[in-house]
Amino acid sequence: MSLETQLREALAARADDLVAPAFDPCERVTSAVVTSRRRRRVAAVGAAAAVVAVAVLAPNLAQGEHRSTLPAKRTQVIVPGPNDPRWSALSSWPTRGSLATDTAFLTAVGNQFATSHVLYAADLPTTRVVVSWDAETGGDGKLTMFSGPRGGTAQDLAEVSSASGGLDDVVSLREHADNDATIVVLTRPGIQTASISRSVQIGVDGSVTRDAYRPVRLTDGVYSELLQDSPPSLTRVRVGDSTTAGSRVTLMASSSRPADTDGPSICLDCTGEDFRARAEPAIGGGVAVSLGLSPDDVTTTTRYYGPVDRALAGRVGMADSVAPGTATRLMVTDTRLPQGQVLRSALLVATAKDGSAASTMELATGVPINAATANVHPFVLHSGGTGTTTMSYEVFALDAAKARLVSSSPSIYPSTTMLTPREGRVVATTPFWSPDTTPYEIEAYDGSGTPLGRWPVDLPSEDAWTEGVQP
Repeated sequence: MSLETQLREALAARADDLVAPAFDPCERVTSAVVTSRRRRRVAAVGAAAAVVAVAVLAPNLAQGEHRSTLPAKRTQVIVPGPNDPRWSALSSWPTRGSLATDTAFLTAVGNQFATSHVLYAADLPTTRVVVSWDAETGGDGKLTMFSGPRGGTAQDLAEVSSASGGLDDVVSLREHADNDATIVVLTRPGIQTASISRSVQIGVDGSVTRDAYRPVRLTDGVYSELLQDSPPSLTRVRVGDSTTAGSRVTLMASSSRPADTDGPSICLDCTGEDFRARAEPAIGGGVAVSLGLSPDDVTTTTRYYGPVDRALAGRVGMADSVAPGTATRLMVTDTRLPQGQVLRSALLVATAKDGSAASTMELATGVPINAATANVHPFVLHSGGTGTTTMSYEVFALDAAKARLVSSSPSIYPSTTMLTPREGRVVATTPFWSPDTTPYEIEAYDGSGTPLGRWPVDLPSEDAWTEGVQP
């Protein structure tokens, strides 16, 4: 029997039981007019009554005695979107991580280190890690990473890393400064996607290519995984749909392998050959560690160690070089990797006349160059002259017999004559040019005048080659 038939019979049975009122035609007409005016107002009520009637008159439609046909109530927590104003500063981010709800531990951390806001607290595979944010005068705050034994107390933690100023909307932390270590990506809670590039590949010809960015899914703005064969200095993270250079804000503990941090260091108390002998392996070791290699895996050679024009050194940023009696020297080294790649470093050293003080300035730190021409690849210092009409150069020609500056616009910026190095260096002057134009390249020649190669005046910046944009 259909539902309609059941309903019709039930209503008919109820009608038979009712006592009908006396019929008055005039009264019926009057009532009909009033009823038509109210019909729209009671339509919804009538529909609800019909539903109730179905439930009462057709109980056999129910599937159980205590079940309801009404939908269950649902509660949904809506996380503000990635661009919501409340996430505009790191200070507004909530505490996240597996220990985010451990109020007693977080309170103990705040008391122990006088930190105002914990961004992240968790037990990673081998350590317990806390990242805090604190206000800092003249900047957008300071990030600090504390680390200790897994499961430890606040008293077991120690500061292992920090970063100030220029903080972005993404923070990466590494459990250790190892190639194989857990990475944690921390960003605004509403962001759900990120991508990670593991490293760069360096060619023997000096070319650099970055590994493809691999997309990952974030939960509450957090992602964690064990990265393998990924040197921290070369790892990059992008968040959301960004295609710009990845974050460089990376906090990390020291290497879990002591051999990676125990190595020679530059001796500022040393002078002359003693300084060079200590600095050479220290520079090479630093390059190796930044690439995730052991210092024992690389070989470093000094290409030039000697005098440099003090005034020019001062103009490129070595302020101590212009002090009376200061001995200023330049050290250029090439570090060869296990597969034959060569990375160039350059260091300015200013030593007081009495040897009581010394300072250094890094001009280049492990920049890949073509291994085939490394021994003749010149190194160039340049800066604007005393006015704005000339550019001064000091060219360190290394093993080349001659060198010159070659212009791409000779009618505006003439090329220089052939220059013969004396004690490995030459000085030149050209019309002033904006750093945005760079119209000159450097050419080197052998003793017979045969060109050995042509290179840009400047080495690529560290940011350029580590991002993988060096040609």
